[in-house]
Parts: sequence; structure tokens; C-alpha cells
Amino acid sequence: MGSPGAGSRMGILLGFVPLIVYGILAGPSVQSRVLALGAATLVTVVAGFGDLKKGRILTWASLVLFGGLLVATVGMAQTGILPWSGVLIYAALAAVSFGSILAGVPFTLQYAREMVHLEHHKNPVFLRVNILMTGVWGGVFVVNTLLDYLALVLPGPVGQAATLITYGFLIAGIVFTLWYPGHIKKKYAKTSPGGQ
Repeated sequence: MGSPGAGSRMGILLGFVPLIVYGILAGPSVQSRVLALGAATLVTVVAGFGDLKKGRILTWASLVLFGGLLVATVGMAQTGILPWSGVLIYAALAAVSFGSILAGVPFTLQYAREMVHLEHHKNPVFLRVNILMTGVWGGVFVVNTLLDYLALVLPGPVGQAATLITYGFLIAGIVFTLWYPGHIKKKYAKTSPGGQ
């Protein structure tokens, strides 16, 4: 059974670079959040140009999210949404993740199909692997939505701890994304006669 290779997993992870850039740059001030939104939008366009051309769900969602929030805050002076930007971003990414599953095109599938032979594209196991991987990311985004909300309503030590925990969940998602396809490939290599 073919599974996503290292290139596919790296492609998926590169799709999260705008979120990471935003998380690093966004501070408590309006200026830092606007800067973070601008940087995340720029990174989405520059680093994700190829993915945008391919219609990748995750990259388009990032462009709409970060670009839309940037336009709302800078172009429309809606700075009141900036404290909620983390909650909005994680909630929207959770919706995109679960929405892509419901639509029958889990966003990880767009990367994985480039890394396996065509005959595996319709394999039910291949689809289930990608549903699970996309679902894990959806779960990470739901948990981080709640943690970001907690950080917003409980400033201080509790909020700071909640923010740090969001990074832990992102790292856990990355580790899972790097590990799971290889695990499935090894599992099916042992159980299938030809190792495929």
C-alpha cells in the first residue's frame, strides 16, 4: 500500500508555515498583530505560490484567513477583531479541516496523491489514512481554538500557559504527520505479498 512520502509530509508541513510565522510575530499590541498578519499573508503568497496554483485547500484557506484579517484591520480599521484573531484563525482552520473531510477531499490527500502511484489513489486504506491525518489536524485546531480563547479571557499565568500549550499541540501534529504515513507503509509492507 503506497503512502505519502517525505516530500508529501514536508509539503503539508510547509502549508503551516504562515500559521507558525503568525504565532511567532503576533504579540499583544495592535502593531505586532498587524505585522504578523502581513508577514503570514506574504509568506502564504511567496512560499505557497505553487500550492495556490494547484488549488491546495490549506494554502487558499491561509491566504483568505490572513489576507482577510489584514484587509479588515488595515483597510477597514476593524482593529477590534485583532485580540480574537488567534481564535478566529484556529476555528476557521478546524472548519476547513473537517469541511474537507465532509467534502470527500481531506486536505492531506492533495499532497499525498503526488507521492504515490496512481493505482493507490482509490485505495480505501489510502483514503482512510488521509481522513485520519486531516482529522487529527482538525482536532489540533479545535483544541487550540479553545486554548486561545482561554488565553484571551484569562490573561496572566493561565493565559500564558494556554498559549504555550497551543505550541505543544502544533508540535504533536507535526510529529504525527511525519510519523504516521511511514508507520502505515511499514504495516502494509509486512501484510501484503509484494510489500506494496
